[in-house]
Amino acid sequence: MKKLLINFLSKIPCINRYFSGIATIFMLHRVAPFEKDRLLPNENMKVPPDFLEKFILELKNEGYEFISLDELYDILKNQKKVNKKIIFTLDDGYKDNYEIAYPIFKKHNVPFTIYLTTSFPDKNALLWWYVLEDLIIKNDELIVGNIRYVCKTYEDKNKVFLEIRNKILKLDQKNLLKELNTLFKNYKIDWFSKNNQLCMSWEDVINLSKDSLCTIGNHTKNHYVFNKLSEDEIIDEVEGANKKIEEKIGKKVEHFAFPYGGKDEVGLREFQIIKRFNFKTVTTTRRGNIYLEHKNFLNCCLPRIMLVDKFRISDIGRIRKQRVVTV
Repeated sequence: MKKLLINFLSKIPCINRYFSGIATIFMLHRVAPFEKDRLLPNENMKVPPDFLEKFILELKNEGYEFISLDELYDILKNQKKVNKKIIFTLDDGYKDNYEIAYPIFKKHNVPFTIYLTTSFPDKNALLWWYVLEDLIIKNDELIVGNIRYVCKTYEDKNKVFLEIRNKILKLDQKNLLKELNTLFKNYKIDWFSKNNQLCMSWEDVINLSKDSLCTIGNHTKNHYVFNKLSEDEIIDEVEGANKKIEEKIGKKVEHFAFPYGGKDEVGLREFQIIKRFNFKTVTTTRRGNIYLEHKNFLNCCLPRIMLVDKFRISDIGRIRKQRVVTV
């Protein structure tokens, strides 16, 4: 009964507007066509280009305005009473952001931010989630960390991927390569094999930074899980990325997104550490819209909404148990 009531209320325009807040920050990773027979956890990180373009046009038709993170900062800082603002952000630094997403944003004059993990253009990123996907697809059985995983069916392969993924996220982040090699000791794996195929180059990043539509933000050096790092290691991850990005693009980095960024990866300790850098905005992967009350959380934990191909504009105002503005 409660669920039916929530669904009913969410369709009432005034209720929908109330929970829509003043703005929505959308989180994307990749913009690329879906590939048949690849695993769902990785494919779900994609938004097809035709969907993205259609979604932008639908938002325009519904009266939404696209703004940058700098404009959002100004709105919240000065408590401007606005609504129906949209911000697009893309995490990590995938090549398709430059080759596919950028032309779409450019065509429709839509501002966007790329939160860059500097190991991507450095071409030394540990894209273990794609290497693991290949390994599972090619094998009907795996021995990982002395545990035997059977993955004969497509359903099994998706399940095994998630189980091993959870195991990897708990590894020592600063020694991740060594930990991965130990965990997968039964296999000869090149953990850097996907970099040239999937990651932007520094030339791509520099070209993007020259366009006023694009903001380059900080997503750390290596995309480690923050609550597995010491305070000094977190500072090194953020400072190192700031320095390299600023050297490459000749601009100050003023926006940051936590790697992973959910409740299981970042909390009060991490928020307090990141506040010291005085970024204009800091985003998480916690789901929610933006309200004027987020002025007090600008530099530590703004929420975002993951954009997937099944997302509809009406979902922006989908009712929650309460308007959530909290750490």
